[in-house]
Amino acid sequence: MKKILKLFLIGCLVLSYGCRDEFDTQTPNYIAFGTNAITETVDVGEGSKTIEVNVYTGNKVGTDRTFNLTTENSTAAAAAYSAPSSVVIEAGTNSATVSITVNEAGLTFDFQEIVLEFSPTTDIDTLADTASVTINAALLCPLATASNVTIEIDTDNWPDETSWAVTDSSGAVVASGGPYNNPADDFTTIVVNVTLGAGTYTMTLNDSYGDGGSTFRVLNGCGQLLATDSVTASTVSGNFSI
Repeated sequence: MKKILKLFLIGCLVLSYGCRDEFDTQTPNYIAFGTNAITETVDVGEGSKTIEVNVYTGNKVGTDRTFNLTTENSTAAAAAYSAPSSVVIEAGTNSATVSITVNEAGLTFDFQEIVLEFSPTTDIDTLADTASVTINAALLCPLATASNVTIEIDTDNWPDETSWAVTDSSGAVVASGGPYNNPADDFTTIVVNVTLGAGTYTMTLNDSYGDGGSTFRVLNGCGQLLATDSVTASTVSGNFSI
């Protein structure tokens, strides 16, 4: 009985050691970005901005490892960014940093996606939720420049019926113009430059006869279209913000 018990104990120890050894080799085998979404803006005139994203693996090995990257699912223009085609995890480590440069050239005032992801590989399993990082990037007009607002009025053949006004959030008139001269201002573009502070405004275009025909546009100092519309009856309005 003692011999049987002893063999049983030895067997348990061997089994336990074998299981523990197998567990130690089952280190999570993945590579992932430290985040899956970033929002970034580049000021007009800034040129470019560099974004750094951390990359992690689930284990450490004794040699350098190179993993390929792709941006093929990006919606941003190619000129709007530059990104590396691979990342190296150095021997004995499980992390690295990837630098993506976002360029003013190629960006618009609407957000576009720069998608950086790992290329498929049989060497490692990527994490589903952080196997890619999406950078939502857009141009931003600095307030000092954005405040220089341009009002454009395209008149019809009765400019003496056309007038306009810009009011702030309290309803106070901060800029206005018209009526214009007939026939000198027939079918022309009236351009007025005004400086506005940060806030929300309303542009209103009027036709005193009520038959419409003229159009307005509001642009900030960066040339970004903030509001536009055409009057088809007596009046039309559009809101915009600085």
